[in-house]
Amino acid sequence: MRIEPELEGFLRSHFPEGTSWTGLKGDASTRRFYRVRPPAAPTLILMVYPDPFLWQQFPLRSIQAHFETIGVPVPRIEEVFPEKGLVLVEDLGDVTLQAALLEDPSLDRVSFYRKAIDIIVLLQVRGTRELAPDAAPRRSALDEERFLWELEHFYKHFVLGHRGARPVPEEEALFRSFFGWLSASLDRPDRVLCHRDFQSRNLMVTPGGLRVIDYQDARMGPATYDLASLLKDSSLDLDESLREDGIRYFLSRQKGLGEEEFREDFDRMALQRNLKDLGTFGYQVHAQGHADYRRYIPRTLEMVRENLLRHQRYHSVFPLFEKHLFSG
Repeated sequence: MRIEPELEGFLRSHFPEGTSWTGLKGDASTRRFYRVRPPAAPTLILMVYPDPFLWQQFPLRSIQAHFETIGVPVPRIEEVFPEKGLVLVEDLGDVTLQAALLEDPSLDRVSFYRKAIDIIVLLQVRGTRELAPDAAPRRSALDEERFLWELEHFYKHFVLGHRGARPVPEEEALFRSFFGWLSASLDRPDRVLCHRDFQSRNLMVTPGGLRVIDYQDARMGPATYDLASLLKDSSLDLDESLREDGIRYFLSRQKGLGEEEFREDFDRMALQRNLKDLGTFGYQVHAQGHADYRRYIPRTLEMVRENLLRHQRYHSVFPLFEKHLFSG
């Protein structure tokens, strides 16, 4: 990965002679990442934002502080250079939960996933209770408007863009009617603090246990959101028995939730999340030329298909998905 002269000049001036750096593969965001290796100090991760920012008003600052206060295991922020759009953070290594499980199928998945669910519960209970009224996550909710935007993004970049489908006006109207219903059904007044992208690629396996990354977009949302992100992960094959254990374990930790209603909400949330993921993958492959994301599409389509088939309420819309998403 090439590094622009201004950033290289900063690294040479800020770190001692002998420091090296390597570009890392990023996510679907506009940030870039580098591993910085000083000659006589621990390695660091440099996050490069596209623009300068005001640190006192930057959501990452307050979310980081809140997560640390309530005990969510996030990497330390070491230094910030807001005028350059740079943040140096603790290096947690390269082993994501996704990578660990793919490399060693004998690992105790149940134990890892229960520990991850403990973090979700921590966010939802203490994280919500102690979140300041003016905190950044309270100003940006996972609500009907956001869900609908994500489904429209899916329609534009996956159905029309990646698939190249051309639904007739009646079919397009049915898609949009379904999107509106699904988005409205997921909006909840009793929102909790959500990580926003709590899946295996954002959980790091370290000697000290699971650590959480990519949390800067934390916001309020449904109690099912992070759990659906984890158990219906578009990047990893999970046994149905593991998903079932995860739901049961979550319900055992979160007393007072009605199991039948929660499971119905969970399936709807998982459906929206998977469609949202397909929108991201379609955009990255079709619009950005990032073919790497193509490998996640078949798994995600299969989860959407299975979800639609499981519930009677989707039988009227299933032929639409079968025609434009699942066939071909």
